[in-house]
Amino acid sequence: MRFAALALLALALSGCESTQQKSAQLEKAALAHEKAIGGNPAHHGLSIIHLSTRVHVLSTTLIKGAEGTAVVVTLANTSATAIRDVPIALAVSDAQGAVVYTNSAPGLSQSLVSVPLIPAHGEGVWVDDQVAASGTPATASAKVGEGTAVTGPIPLMTVEQAHVFEESATSTGAEGNIVNHSTIEQQELLVDALALRAGKIVAAGRAVIQQVPAGVPTRFQLYFTGSPKGAQLQVTAPASTFE
Repeated sequence: MRFAALALLALALSGCESTQQKSAQLEKAALAHEKAIGGNPAHHGLSIIHLSTRVHVLSTTLIKGAEGTAVVVTLANTSATAIRDVPIALAVSDAQGAVVYTNSAPGLSQSLVSVPLIPAHGEGVWVDDQVAASGTPATASAKVGEGTAVTGPIPLMTVEQAHVFEESATSTGAEGNIVNHSTIEQQELLVDALALRAGKIVAAGRAVIQQVPAGVPTRFQLYFTGSPKGAQLQVTAPASTFE
């Protein structure tokens, strides 16, 4: 029922609002829910003191569009163990090198300051589409801290029937279903979507699903920063809740 309320909110957002505003409203609703159930959305702000020795940043991609600005970070886990809850610090700078945005402000939701899961000897992506820059973004950089090793089985999530939709001439998104193949209900599941054209990331979006029950397809909907038209859609939803 909680996710249904968020879905109705997404559908009620009018075309006069930008994609970034729509994403921010959905993120605010998710944050309110997290606070209500006693979550800890980085009350004191993100601060990484020790860089991870196992997870490394492969690339950062800055996407600018009429909808706003988003950053996609691609990460690699070089260890033989899956890593969860990896802290990630983002800095966006202008053409002169002055920092115009970071995700270190207190009160951000967990999904905006950490990566939920990166498989052993594998890669993961993380999207921040809430880049409220004080200047004109030109470059982005990221660093990651030490996460937590996963010692038990990893719940399997699959994405089904994912497709791009066009809400208006300036607002596009992706929707589909997430299927939880484990017996563990997922909480605050992060869904990241990329649109790739000739191997280049041209659009990105994200959504947070409050609850994903076991064995039941759960709908997701998100909005893109950038244009996904004619691009290949890639959607990931790594597990967020473990035994």
